Amino acid sequence: MESKTERQNDILSIIRGLDISPTLYDNAVEKYETLGNFLNEHGLDAEIYPQGSFAFGTVVRPSANDSSASYDLDFICQVNGSREEYSPDELRDKVESVLKSSKIYADRLKVDDKCFTIKYADEGEIGFSIDIVPAVDESPVIKSSLALECISPELLDTSIAIPQCTEKHSYRWITNNPKGLRSWFDNINAPYLDSSRKAERLRIFEENKAIFESVEEIPDALERSALQRVIQILKSHRNNYYAKLKDGKEIKPISAIITVAVAEIAENYHADCTVFELLDYALSELSIYAEHQRITESDFQRKYGNRNVFSHEEGKWYIENPANPRDNLADQWNVDARIPNRFFKWIEIAREDIIDSLAQKDDKKFRLILENGFGDTTVLGFLGEKYCRETVPQQINPQSAARPYRI
Repeated sequence: MESKTERQNDILSIIRGLDISPTLYDNAVEKYETLGNFLNEHGLDAEIYPQGSFAFGTVVRPSANDSSASYDLDFICQVNGSREEYSPDELRDKVESVLKSSKIYADRLKVDDKCFTIKYADEGEIGFSIDIVPAVDESPVIKSSLALECISPELLDTSIAIPQCTEKHSYRWITNNPKGLRSWFDNINAPYLDSSRKAERLRIFEENKAIFESVEEIPDALERSALQRVIQILKSHRNNYYAKLKDGKEIKPISAIITVAVAEIAENYHADCTVFELLDYALSELSIYAEHQRITESDFQRKYGNRNVFSHEEGKWYIENPANPRDNLADQWNVDARIPNRFFKWIEIAREDIIDSLAQKDDKKFRLILENGFGDTTVLGFLGEKYCRETVPQQINPQSAARPYRI
């Protein structure tokens, strides 16, 4: 049996391999900055900035067993002005028109109800796409009203309005705040980054000497804290777990729930922890919220104290977006009961696959658990044939054995 530490390191090597590489990171930054320059040079006064996993540093390759999978990177295209100056349809038409004015972007462009997607593919490296959501500044009146409802009103100044498609295929404005959410996340993540920065930057340098001439050249955005790794581990396991379910695409929990829930839990933990200490703690806390399915909100609070990452008041699930109090991340949980039911089952499976499996005495069984959790193709790609042979029990010599054996 390999040591627990070695098994942990092997899981981390899988997750690092599913992360965006320094080369692809630089490529993506160059592409979205070039796109921003193009838009501004063609009459669209706009700022393009990342949101979601690219902003949080929690990117994972989306499908563990799909060798053709690419990275989907999310960006906001915030056009100068506020919602009073545009209708949602006018804003979309304006951005789409500029994109289609370039053959380079027009040939790569896919238009759907939520965003504009530009697909890239690079030789020798997994491809990626940029999803662009058009936006304008949110109105001061709405920002002020949101501030009255939010526990962190200082985050709301960066609120934006984005077009949302209605059932009648027209658009309406909804409030979003990716910059505020990133600021909230970065504040929680900062001590975790600080505690591991020296070792993390040295690791990146040692693995990428062909790219960086010194540790100082490494962009801060490539560092990964224990908090970021825990989120990546759970997202990767989720992708593989739900891909095997018949209704997986319909009920797969959104990444924002994993990110916000784990970050809120991590805020009350010690930042000098290891990845697996934080993962163990986060999974334990998340499993407690499964009790919401069996007891009332008031009984839950009496039993478990001030735990409010999830609430289930009067049968309604609520997970607040810390940067937008009107955004219930669990909206779909209230539409489809399969989503919360399966979510908490997945949390149990994640613990069995990633935490409990570390104590599995047989290496081959550990390998099978690892493949079940992250995909056999992925595990083979990063670990080769390691753990594939059954552990052969060593013969014990009764004369030299410890006393408990001889009794």
